[in-house]
Amino acid sequence: MGEVIRLDEYRAARRDRLPDEMERLDHAISRLDPLVRRASGRLRGPVERELARIARAVTAGRPREAIERAERLADRLEHPAALA
Repeated sequence: MGEVIRLDEYRAARRDRLPDEMERLDHAISRLDPLVRRASGRLRGPVERELARIARAVTAGRPREAIERAERLADRLEHPAALA
């Protein structure tokens, strides 16, 4: 049987150990997560491409780029007309 992992508890447990940059990235992704979930199925190509770019930046070890992209995208998606 599998084990349930609560991401909020995991994040809280490691938050003190993260450097400022990683904490900022974690915050940006935490902002994006509910926005993307809420818009699931309604995301347009540019948003999907930007999510892919963020993932590539993280994978490539470019956290600053990922942070900047994630924060900009979250700002855009938080606007009421973003997905209209």
